[in-house]
Amino acid sequence: MKHQNLHTHTTYVDGYVTAEEMVLSAIEKGGDSVGISEHAYVPFDPKYSLKLDDIPRYISEVNALKKKYEGKIEIFLGIEADYFTLAESIPDGLDYIIGAVHHIQHGDEFLTVDAYAEDLLRFAELYFGGDFNALAERYFETVSDIMNKTNADIIGHFDLLTKFNLNGGLFDDTHPRYISAAIDSMKELLKKNTLFEINTGAMFRVGKTEPYPSPYLLRELCERGGEVILSSDSHKPESMYYKFEEMRELVKACGFKYIKRLTKDGFADVKL
Repeated sequence: MKHQNLHTHTTYVDGYVTAEEMVLSAIEKGGDSVGISEHAYVPFDPKYSLKLDDIPRYISEVNALKKKYEGKIEIFLGIEADYFTLAESIPDGLDYIIGAVHHIQHGDEFLTVDAYAEDLLRFAELYFGGDFNALAERYFETVSDIMNKTNADIIGHFDLLTKFNLNGGLFDDTHPRYISAAIDSMKELLKKNTLFEINTGAMFRVGKTEPYPSPYLLRELCERGGEVILSSDSHKPESMYYKFEEMRELVKACGFKYIKRLTKDGFADVKL
């Protein structure tokens, strides 16, 4: 079965190669479809978001690539919209939007949850009295509202908070408070969007052994009627379809009968 990956990043922000090089990587690795989904603009995090002045060039380049590689691979134009993305930085004419949370707000400060493990521990100590579950509850409260902010087609890396929690080294992601916060957030999102990505990005970058969402949360998602689409959150060509075959098996083991893929006519089912 041919692969599709809609979550990729380029040199417009924090990727290592150009959009065209990402497309060529997808072709080389046997994919029949790829999406470019650069980070939309976040005012307090300009280093890791698409500059407002670059938006027209970004759209023009990806649309030109669609024509250039027509017949070789299908290309989709997307964007990854953060909870704190400026609404005006989400342009018209996109094929899809990935909605995601990379920060939580505490007073006037914005705390990045996926930069460094040390930061998470420091945030928990400084702002949440050392209670990591309180930090997790704030994170999932924010995630719960992502549809109201972005109107996303795909929920991105749902439990990003676990990026550095290798073997439970930072916190207990089986704690009842953590699980309750995650499931409450999931239920809220499912009122408006059923499609969550299975994201292998941290498996490639930091050696995480599980995707986002975790297998436990994937089973919960399946039981609640959620749907899934595979992605690798690629910042390098090497991770274009990282562990997608293993993820297909995981999806089946979690109870899903199909995965989604984007077509020119919208999202379609692919039987597993």
